Amino acid sequence: MPDDRISLRQLLTLTFAALLSPAVQLLPGRTAQQAGVGGWLATLVALPVLLGLCWLLCWLFRGGPGEGGLPDTARRLLGPVLGRVLCLLYLFWGLYLLAANARQVALRFLTISYRNAPMILFLLTLLGVTFWLVRKPVRALGRAGEVFFLALAVGLALSLVLGAFQIDPVNLLPVWVEDLPGVGLATLPVLGLLGYVVFAACFGGDVAPEEGGRRKTLRWAAGLCLTLTALQVVCLGNFGPGLAVRMDTPYFMMVKGIGFEGTFQRMESVIIALWVLADLALLGYLACACSLLAQKAFLIPKRRTAVLPIIVVATAGAIWLFPDAFSLDRALEGPVLWGSIALGFGVPALLAVVKMCRRQ
Repeated sequence: MPDDRISLRQLLTLTFAALLSPAVQLLPGRTAQQAGVGGWLATLVALPVLLGLCWLLCWLFRGGPGEGGLPDTARRLLGPVLGRVLCLLYLFWGLYLLAANARQVALRFLTISYRNAPMILFLLTLLGVTFWLVRKPVRALGRAGEVFFLALAVGLALSLVLGAFQIDPVNLLPVWVEDLPGVGLATLPVLGLLGYVVFAACFGGDVAPEEGGRRKTLRWAAGLCLTLTALQVVCLGNFGPGLAVRMDTPYFMMVKGIGFEGTFQRMESVIIALWVLADLALLGYLACACSLLAQKAFLIPKRRTAVLPIIVVATAGAIWLFPDAFSLDRALEGPVLWGSIALGFGVPALLAVVKMCRRQ
């Protein structure tokens, strides 16, 4: 394997760990707001859409250096000018998401742990660590993603198993036929979350080809949706939809009430500390994807050259675009949601149409 290549497993584990960061912010509050007790079904309804997206991305962006990945495929299908325009579109969108999520993570640190600390301190620390991580070869981020995923999987599984003992079935059932339209609407925030998956296509040229890659990706998609479903079932089962909607992070509130009798009664500090790994995975995932897009769009010889400008722009955007929590909430519920759906699902579908037309 070349020096800077990663395996498909590393890319999938990095993406999984990265999606857990916005997932605890969105779920189950946003789905319960639309579907009530049936909110936990939203991720299952979104599973076929995610499977279709993963199949489409594998078909569109397969290949090695110069043949795979979103930037190379866009240039090959659309030509040098339109391909570069599409890369710039995804670059600007990735920078916007990087700024919004960095601001969201810093705000969560304040509301959960350090209420009197300056927000900008957490913001600069997070993006500073992201710069240090992304400036290294892509394989370093891939290996870090494996470690992050393992730690998060252990913590998440433990918390969900313990939280399952406190589930009240009344908070989850029954779901009637008239509730199904609400479940359909509840899939919108889930699709907005899953739209982040498209940035994994930017790594296509850095992933070593292997047999059965598409099958592994589809299994990964099923595992992701089942995990998000389990998270919603436990949180909704503990609090009910009415209380979950009013909470900022129902998952962190749920872990406050669980622990091991005789050893420690509360494990929220452990889970909150572990979730810093998910935050770093998300910021590193987006920043690395942006650096790959910038390299192709601006014809930069080395990817690492683009990392510092990306971090600087993201820092400025997090400070100036989202000066308070209200502007951040409006962005997450509006532009971030619909932009993720459009660029995460709509544009790959259009590229697939272009590819089929060119084959004809």
